[in-house]
Amino acid sequence: MSNYSACLQTASINLGCASNVGGIVKAYFGGNITGVTYNASGEVTGVTGNGNIYTYEVQKQTSSLAETFNSSLENGTVFYQQDLTLVFHKMDQDKRNQLKLLSINRGLKGFVEDNNGTIWMLGEDSIIGGGYLSAGSGASGTAFGDSNQYSVTLTFFSSEPMTTVDGALSSVVSGLTINP
Repeated sequence: MSNYSACLQTASINLGCASNVGGIVKAYFGGNITGVTYNASGEVTGVTGNGNIYTYEVQKQTSSLAETFNSSLENGTVFYQQDLTLVFHKMDQDKRNQLKLLSINRGLKGFVEDNNGTIWMLGEDSIIGGGYLSAGSGASGTAFGDSNQYSVTLTFFSSEPMTTVDGALSSVVSGLTINP
């Protein structure tokens, strides 16, 4: 007999205030993350590692983060997919070079700050193994008012839903340098 009671909900979800906005501010990638610690509610309270974490700033109302819950009743499996779409205005050689490096990285881990001030960790699941650049394009536009840009999608798979960072990113990382 299975322990079905271990899967039962533990709290209600109530309607909160209308103080929410969409979109993201920036993403952070890089460094060799070697450990992650969590508090009792599952928030990230510590990230250890070495190397540099680089900041990828985006123009407001251009980029997004979406999570899909995937469940198979027939197979008894559940996994989560996070898709981060980043848009960078003005194609140039420096952006091209960094996006090329991002595209060949396997097991990518990162963080995303949304417009509500919440920081989400992506790729922390060491079992499934982080994320990768799954799609991208560069476009010059046609008319003077068109966007000249790169657009990339990074995809992450996890056995757990993405989790928030408890506080500022700089307050939870140790051994990693965050570069603006």
